[in-house]
Amino acid sequence: MSLLKNVPNQNFTFELVNVTNSNALTGATIVGFTSKDGSAQASTTGTFSELGNGVYNYAPTQAETNGNCVSFLITASSAVPENLMLLTGGLHKNSASPQQHVTFVMMTTAGIADTGATVSVFVSKDGGAQSAGGGTVTNLGNGQYDYAPTQAETNGTNVSFLFTATGDIPINISIFTVP
Repeated sequence: MSLLKNVPNQNFTFELVNVTNSNALTGATIVGFTSKDGSAQASTTGTFSELGNGVYNYAPTQAETNGNCVSFLITASSAVPENLMLLTGGLHKNSASPQQHVTFVMMTTAGIADTGATVSVFVSKDGGAQSAGGGTVTNLGNGQYDYAPTQAETNGTNVSFLFTATGDIPINISIFTVP
């Protein structure tokens, strides 16, 4: 999924799942947070609408898309938290500037956001062996975290980040880099 940087009139869809029975969650009152380039969360200001069958649409404001890594944490009562990370210009291969970011949500095995996880990071490039991440993990709040990888960690065509924490569901994000 992708958005264009600082462009108006965009939208994306997502699904909400009921944490108690894994069914599609309909009729949800959504609470959203956004973060750009690893910054502190802010409440979303765009428009949410329900499309049906647990699928919703979000139309962010232009200002919400003005970042290289734009993330949206979407929550609702009884819903499994949904984190959508959008790289407006891609993850740049072997680049130190500007600092790059990867966002994710840590959840317990019960599907509840873990707001105080101690996250371990493992990185693999181009299908190679995993190594411990050397970047920085920041707790953005509400179970959402940001990882700022080192330049060396982005030096591959396909970079995979594995995020783990005791008692939580492991999160793997695989990203193709751009020049």
